[in-house]
Amino acid sequence: MESNPTFAFVTIGSGSYLGSTVRDLTLANSLHERGYKVIIYWMLENNAALVAEGIEQRMLCYGTRYQFKQPSQLLDRLLGPMLFALPRRVRTAVTQNIPGFVDRLLSHLVQSLFSQNDTDSGLAKRLARFAKADGVSHLMMSFGTLGPLALAAKRLSHPGLEYVLTFQGDEEFHAYAVKLGLDVNFRRRVEEALHNSSWPAIAISNDYRDRLVREFGLDRRCLEVIYNGVDQPENGGVPPFSALRKIFPELREDCPIVTYVGRQESEKGIDLLLYAAKMLALRNVGFQLVVCGSTAKGRAYQRILDELAAHLDIVIHHAGAISTDVRNTLYAHSRCVVYPSINREPFGLVAVEAMSHGTPVLVPDQGGISEVIRQGSIVGGLTFRTWDSADLAAQLERLLTDDVLYAKLAGDAKNVAAQFSSVQMTNDILAHLGLSPGKDSQETIRKVA
Repeated sequence: MESNPTFAFVTIGSGSYLGSTVRDLTLANSLHERGYKVIIYWMLENNAALVAEGIEQRMLCYGTRYQFKQPSQLLDRLLGPMLFALPRRVRTAVTQNIPGFVDRLLSHLVQSLFSQNDTDSGLAKRLARFAKADGVSHLMMSFGTLGPLALAAKRLSHPGLEYVLTFQGDEEFHAYAVKLGLDVNFRRRVEEALHNSSWPAIAISNDYRDRLVREFGLDRRCLEVIYNGVDQPENGGVPPFSALRKIFPELREDCPIVTYVGRQESEKGIDLLLYAAKMLALRNVGFQLVVCGSTAKGRAYQRILDELAAHLDIVIHHAGAISTDVRNTLYAHSRCVVYPSINREPFGLVAVEAMSHGTPVLVPDQGGISEVIRQGSIVGGLTFRTWDSADLAAQLERLLTDDVLYAKLAGDAKNVAAQFSSVQMTNDILAHLGLSPGKDSQETIRKVA
């Protein structure tokens, strides 16, 4: 095994998959801090603000590559860098206001990976060149869907290049493949990439591993569960409420806050939360509702939420993407954080982040997200029956009115979140690869029975 490995993370920087990007960059930063050489290879878009100082970054391809059904080297190499001269916030605003823009890019990306006998050969050659020039030993692929690209690069590159696949939301790529009539190719070529890796692929929860076996027909023996991890907040006290005033000027400190943080897309079920809020308003249960987060598929759903709130005669404190500082302040001052997704979430990054601030969470009772709120006998939140707004309202009312229950969950939340720290994730990944944990790996992780 490599004594001095070099890691290259191939990650899709599109906001549509921000959770996966946050996970990848958290791991990359942690490996860098331990003394490993790390490089980031961005696809479609980037988010340099997530990258620790000292980590090299390259654009493997720009979104312009997939404007049409066939990958365009010309648009990628010439137009892409020109557009990236614009500030990221401008690029994001433009793409979010073009209906279907990201869907089209991802559809064309999937087509380029699975429609031919060979994957996007031009991109595979570029990845192989990058890896050879940078002395990469471990390609860390953000999605199992990108496995065929990694396998093609491995076959083209220098001896010693290996890759690790992580499955974390690949069902969305599979959905594109099904629409394109490429389901058989998708399954066959992902399976081929899986069996040609030196290590089992990583699934980010037990439920998601079961789903990969059931829906994709993947070999369970080639999948190992390693949970995602988040950076735990430093012990610096609760940030001042005033930090929220600029984004939410009407928010009050003397009334409980119920918060949704995450992508504002239809599969996240935020409308269920609005229906639940109306039910509680009719019962005179007082609280303030905050909804915030980015979107990648256009602002149509955000507008629908505002229209629903008006029809339901409820007030929501509504915002788009927020900074990390604002997000952490919101977590710390919320009575609870609700993630009402109608999708079977592979993991629950937002839930872990909220619990790390001592804030209880309310999540659906299916999917990997339901696994992260409990560790043995300690619990950091409640579940509600998936898709059931009435049960969501009932469980939310418990969190708002039962102070004994709330105190118990709030007291346990940090202990639950500690099991999903970035330190633990990094230790588990390195052990999976048979590598040394590196320096500073002995940070105490509280183990709870």
